[in-house]
Amino acid sequence: MYNMYNPCYYPYSINPPMYHSHHMHNTTYKTYLYPHWGNTPIYNPYFNEQDGISNFISTLEERGFIVQKGNLRYIDILKLASEGKVDSAFGNIVGAPYATYLLPPAPNQEPSPGQRPPSGYNPGDPNNYPPNIEYAMPGVYYKLRPDEAIVLIGKTPPPSVYFSFRSYLGFVENKPKKDYSDTVTTGDERIGFYHFIGASLGDQISNNFIWTDSTPYGSPGNPFDSSTIIITTADQGINQQMRSALVESGFNTGIMNNDIIPMDLVRMGLERGKDHFQFLMRAAIFQNPDIGWDYISNLDEYFTVLRITPKIPYSTTKPWPIPALKIRETGTTEFQIVPKARDTLDYLRNQIIRKYGHPEYEIVDLDFNLAIPDAYEGILQDVNVWLDNRDTIYVKTETFQLATDDDFVIIYGVNNTQTGFATYLNVSLYGDELWNGVAGTAFTNEMQYPADEYFPEWFKNEKYYYVIKMARNTKEGNEVIIPYSTGNPLGSAYGIDNNEDAFAVIRSYVNQKTKVASAPFDFIWGHAILFTKR
Repeated sequence: MYNMYNPCYYPYSINPPMYHSHHMHNTTYKTYLYPHWGNTPIYNPYFNEQDGISNFISTLEERGFIVQKGNLRYIDILKLASEGKVDSAFGNIVGAPYATYLLPPAPNQEPSPGQRPPSGYNPGDPNNYPPNIEYAMPGVYYKLRPDEAIVLIGKTPPPSVYFSFRSYLGFVENKPKKDYSDTVTTGDERIGFYHFIGASLGDQISNNFIWTDSTPYGSPGNPFDSSTIIITTADQGINQQMRSALVESGFNTGIMNNDIIPMDLVRMGLERGKDHFQFLMRAAIFQNPDIGWDYISNLDEYFTVLRITPKIPYSTTKPWPIPALKIRETGTTEFQIVPKARDTLDYLRNQIIRKYGHPEYEIVDLDFNLAIPDAYEGILQDVNVWLDNRDTIYVKTETFQLATDDDFVIIYGVNNTQTGFATYLNVSLYGDELWNGVAGTAFTNEMQYPADEYFPEWFKNEKYYYVIKMARNTKEGNEVIIPYSTGNPLGSAYGIDNNEDAFAVIRSYVNQKTKVASAPFDFIWGHAILFTKR
């Protein structure tokens, strides 16, 4: 149980337990079409999801599609980075699970070295397309024809503070004569040379907006442990064909979500140099960590992933337009909610220095700035946006180093969860070389890092402020511990050593009114002080 007086408690497990129990959900109830849902969905107890999936595949094959199964798989990116299989952890949140598609190649595409041949593959066909890049593990990154679809059928995560699904633009072809030495790159002469963008292709399909059998057509309800379908397409005609086949197979349109790929922002196709895509599922702060990690560790039991390709190329005459993104502004700023924030933050800084300042320590205020541009701007600027999420804003400190084991960082600021400008905050420390999250914590309305001790008893607004200490060891019992890289039993990427560049990131997730991230200049950013021993 969380103890507000012991803020070093972290709701995630850095080394999550793995489970082997089986919870196959064979039955998914079909929701009838009713014009007015209210809050209580109505089910057809005779609909079996597995039969529906089989019927869906049969219907598609009868209509001239090739259907191949993929997977949704949890990826421990720190483990892969420790093993040298990737050269970046992509700004992971410590202990928060990420899952991604592992897709087979298209039917007439060469498999990468770690993949099985696709359905109907003829290795002697001179017209076969080159393979996808193989980065992290086979099938994470994939090229798509504009007439293809990916359909995900399954169950949403168990109760948690947040979850979301989204397609991303992953790797794109290098531009001639441009230096990409400072970013993540891969490829060769045969398949092309690529660099990582990691840009979301629209708003997240989150627990606040997803259509499920408990939140049909996006109506209010409990979106957790619920049946859902996510349809990824670049063309509206293909989308309609998927929906038609799903309805014919017994599925209800009230649980179907569109994951749009805006064709004008990407370069689709299987040829050398075409864009590679990626799909990501996030989850954060499970109500019951054991149940949450059991779900994450057994995603194959909860999801079916299908790559669907027309046997005869389909004319894509109705590409999805670039979507209008959800508005972040509310007309009110946090500066209005906490009008005396400037004086109070200065007071809080002075009290922190008064507590921790010592002649042996040098005190350095660390500057914060936006860590990344918005995704679409990242695509046009041709820069890495680290698998961004429009449900959060990222502010990042300048790089710094811990010189000794006695060095520590204090992060403090306005508590956005108390002003309504966030549902939860995450504070994480990263190694600069790998962008590997090695230490961190999160807090919500129920889990706090109070700043009460720094204010006089008569002060009435202490709930609007927080203080977090990140250190190598515990002296007060309230530290977020920063692990070492050298000798780390989990792997080298699970920590960072002294005298290595590091930085901190604060994420403010989900404005309580808009249900997406707050506008970046409407809320008050955090502050940080480095205490480094002389």
